[in-house]
Amino acid sequence: MEQCDRRAAIGTAAALLASGVTVMAASEPARAESSGEQARESFRVVDRRGRQRFLASSSKPPMIVGGKTYPADQRQGPEGTYLIFNDGDGNEKGGITASSVGASLSLDYTNAQAITLATRWQGVHGAAMLEMKHMPDPALPVEQVPAMPSRVQLGYSTPEGAFLVLNDSRGRPRIVLEIDGDDKPMIKVLDSEGKVVGQLPEAPVRQGS
Repeated sequence: MEQCDRRAAIGTAAALLASGVTVMAASEPARAESSGEQARESFRVVDRRGRQRFLASSSKPPMIVGGKTYPADQRQGPEGTYLIFNDGDGNEKGGITASSVGASLSLDYTNAQAITLATRWQGVHGAAMLEMKHMPDPALPVEQVPAMPSRVQLGYSTPEGAFLVLNDSRGRPRIVLEIDGDDKPMIKVLDSEGKVVGQLPEAPVRQGS
């Protein structure tokens, strides 16, 4: 096992060197651990051109989108641990976030989030969801991108049960599949005004008085 781990480490290092990627410390050591390891608030991987390719941070980091760096306070999400992935131009293309109340993984379009896989919890209640969003005009700078509607939501929560929602281009639910908190299944088809036009099982017909 030890020999296999050593070979894997050597192979990884060789791959990094061959691709021109360098690991750089992004902050000075915070303190010395009893094991002899040095604690750091963050570190990043850059290529030979100095462009960021990966960042690990113990606090919310700035964003690099379209070749421009945006301050950390413009990033959505809570304070926590961040792992950021960048493309060959240094632009952010996804990441992983972990906080005391949840965790998420996101993959991005050119200038907006595309897919988010997230979980949240509080006490005995919890939820998990996969969300896919509409793609904006890729030519827009990130500060001009409007809120993009959700197109697909697949999720579960302790009070609501499991659900799949398919939305139209304006984010309006059009097909809903669910198994509610009482384990009752239902399929709904809605029109553009949100009115149910088809349902299984069918809604009971109310009798006149």
